[in-house]
Amino acid sequence: MNESSHHVVVVGAGFGGLEFTRALDGAPVRITMIDKRNHHLFQPLLYQVATTALATSEVAWPIRHLLRKRKDVTTLLATVSGVDRAGKRVLLDDGNAVAYDTLLLATGARHAYFGHDEWEPFAPGLKTLEDATTIRRRILLAFEQAERETDPTRRQALLTLAIVGGGPTGVELAGTIVELAHD
Repeated sequence: MNESSHHVVVVGAGFGGLEFTRALDGAPVRITMIDKRNHHLFQPLLYQVATTALATSEVAWPIRHLLRKRKDVTTLLATVSGVDRAGKRVLLDDGNAVAYDTLLLATGARHAYFGHDEWEPFAPGLKTLEDATTIRRRILLAFEQAERETDPTRRQALLTLAIVGGGPTGVELAGTIVELAHD
């Protein structure tokens, strides 16, 4: 692919960004995929990382590995700080910019605290590997502390976990924690 061909920039290597890139296979374009992480994450299984059922490497794969056969795709590890629509450039936090002819923003979702961001230190979301390992650490430390606790009231407090959210992830997380506690 030469430098004069149509340049598509995809911001985000999640499901949307990768599927869009896959759909362009064979198109007469060159693609630059930009993501702030060097891996694609299969978020639906993060609850299993949080509850020790899976290792982080089982739900995250290097973007470059996933796109290794695509000579039309360049991947960049970078954080996007903005878009210059008039200049058709994606702005990066290191001061560089990437020009585009077509831009796809597929940056994914973020958990929300509904105006109560002060809750975040006590209730981590579950959108990243770091979130999952933080939750796993908290669960396992609570179990370890409960194992040594002689006061039944304190032990019960250590074994009482609250999950905010009753969607698929919250339900799966709750069920898996119960299984973990019984095992």
